[in-house]
Amino acid sequence: MYKSCNIILHGLCFFAGELVSCCYAPNDQINGGKPPILFDNYNGEIIPKDKLFARMHEFSSQFKNGSCPKECENCFKIEEKDWDESEYIDYITITHFSPCNADCIYCSNNLELDERKTNTYEIMPFLRYLKNEGIIKQGCELHIGGGEFSIYKECDDILSEFGINKFANIYIPTNAIKYSAIMHKALSQGSAYIVVSLDSGTRKTFKKIKRVDAFDKVVENICKYATEGTNEHKITLKYVIIPGVNDNIQEFQKFLDVGKKAKVVQYIRIDIEARYLRSVNNIINPYYLKLAKKMKEIAISQGFKPEFHSFIQQSMAQNINYKDKIRNLINFIELKYLKKAEKEFYTNHKY
Repeated sequence: MYKSCNIILHGLCFFAGELVSCCYAPNDQINGGKPPILFDNYNGEIIPKDKLFARMHEFSSQFKNGSCPKECENCFKIEEKDWDESEYIDYITITHFSPCNADCIYCSNNLELDERKTNTYEIMPFLRYLKNEGIIKQGCELHIGGGEFSIYKECDDILSEFGINKFANIYIPTNAIKYSAIMHKALSQGSAYIVVSLDSGTRKTFKKIKRVDAFDKVVENICKYATEGTNEHKITLKYVIIPGVNDNIQEFQKFLDVGKKAKVVQYIRIDIEARYLRSVNNIINPYYLKLAKKMKEIAISQGFKPEFHSFIQQSMAQNINYKDKIRNLINFIELKYLKKAEKEFYTNHKY
């Protein structure tokens, strides 16, 4: 029994130009550092399994010897238990691409549409190699980040290889501007989960946030995804509170109305805009805490299953100076999953 992390032992994350262990390293988010880098200057090369695990062991052995890689210090993912040291991969993050068909005002890419990168390396040859070698474990988690997955050039190949045959559980954030038939099929077969950051309930507010005029199309596509066997666990609608833009109950109610229209949608996620959090050093104005609590109460009263899903859960939990503040915050808006990170979430600045 020793302190370590499942992702350090069994995870891979594809960054632009790097193959790393994960997206969660606290230094990456707080101090401008990077997570554990397995291979720098990486562009999709097939790395022999022996070479891959030899490099992964360089990090995992530090935990086993009672120390901790500097990139992982204070990370909330670390826990003490008996670890399975077998050589396999069961947690993959794909976040090496940036093209998107929206231009959200809060996006970490924050580039104009015509300036977004269109070239990125291919990962399917390496993933197929690992799968054929028995390295990728069936039932693994595959998390999508980066730009908009539905327009990523390997989207269909990834979903065909890992989703349609239920080989993996795939977690996909999407703006739903483009309808994807294969994503729909993966949803209906139970192997994919999507989170749609709608963030609005009206065309006017949507256009202001997304900087594209596609509200009606998104609502239409959400309704498409919410049919043909897709159950209520597979689609989550997300509402990112953006100060001065959508921070009011009226807009949120219209957002819930969209959820009602897409009949099987029950799960909603309430978030707080990350740049605002950074600007106030993660000390949220009481107005937004009260607003979040009220949103939750309204959602529950109308039959939804809301959850809070904020960047502060991660950044605050890593800093001992915030312990009292985060405890009060948990009590105030009833967050439930900081102690052992009971749920996975898409909260890192690479997304």
